[in-house]
Amino acid sequence: MKQRIQTLDGLRFLAAIGVLWIHVWTAHSNPRFHLWKIDLADFMAIGVNGVELFFVISGFCMYYFYAIKSEFSYHDFYRFLVKRWVRLSPAFYAATLIYILVNKFIYHYPVNGIMNFIHSLFYFNYILGDYFTASHFWTLTVEWQFYFIIPILLIYQKKIGFKKIFIIIFGLIGLSAIISTFILKNTNDSLTGTLVFRGIEFGCGVIAARLLIKNNDFFKNRTLWFLAFIVITYIGRVLISKPVLNLSLYYYNLFKLAGFTLMGCGFAGILYLSVTSTKWLHSFLGNKLFRSMGRISYSFYLLHALVYPVIVSFTIAYLPFLKGIAAPVVTTIISTVILYPVSLLSFTLLEKPFLSIGNLTTK
Repeated sequence: MKQRIQTLDGLRFLAAIGVLWIHVWTAHSNPRFHLWKIDLADFMAIGVNGVELFFVISGFCMYYFYAIKSEFSYHDFYRFLVKRWVRLSPAFYAATLIYILVNKFIYHYPVNGIMNFIHSLFYFNYILGDYFTASHFWTLTVEWQFYFIIPILLIYQKKIGFKKIFIIIFGLIGLSAIISTFILKNTNDSLTGTLVFRGIEFGCGVIAARLLIKNNDFFKNRTLWFLAFIVITYIGRVLISKPVLNLSLYYYNLFKLAGFTLMGCGFAGILYLSVTSTKWLHSFLGNKLFRSMGRISYSFYLLHALVYPVIVSFTIAYLPFLKGIAAPVVTTIISTVILYPVSLLSFTLLEKPFLSIGNLTTK
């Protein structure tokens, strides 16, 4: 299992396509698609939670590929942060510069390019909201918040045990989140894009990795469990949908927290079943196309917002005969076809040369 886990790339591909899909679907004004009396568009809207799947995968990888080592020291803490910075930053900085130039000279947005880039250097895009380069870059800020937490777990699991340090870290995060839901007023979303609300998703990924390392397989009827985890994930998605959130403004953030928690659990279960599968799930997620797309999913995610708005405008202007759900489907396909070579180029130039330096399992 120390080599690249192929099914993880398949999940990364689905997460990246899910994020692209929901942005395209929203840009086309959320068209509906009914099969009999079932609105499949609502089910497909789970694509918005590709970010949640990315967070679960990150929690899994950051724990698994370091926990299989015998020791993790305070010196490794520093090395870990450097490796993550080297792995993520070249593609991120290049994408940041491209977005600044496009926003300033093509869309003519009032952009403070220097301040945007300076804040992006330290992944402060979400913390300092006035300096957004691209709206989806907030996820990188949350990732880095997690990177300062996971080494503490890795260091102290040898000293006081995994269960104790896990409960301390994620218990404090969870308690902070619960308390904050009663402090925040109504529809205040200020903590939605922070580790306070998203930490449980990383934690669920850590649990999946722990089960894999310990070879604890509690899921005997795998098909039944797979379906159960899909249902759990979808219930979480329903809890953060507008109809549910609007039921009570007082419990608005509590609904969101419960939704993120359930999606984290559901996605973690699906991830565990995927990486331990030897049958159809492994064949599906580990196919050559999914592996190829998953490997470049980071660049795909960074760059997708450059492409899909143009294709949406093209589809509306030149393909007016596309009605309903057909418009976002075609837009997503065209965007993916364009993004693949662009993302592959970004991966080849800005990710691949740094993989050996940023490899989690090498000194």
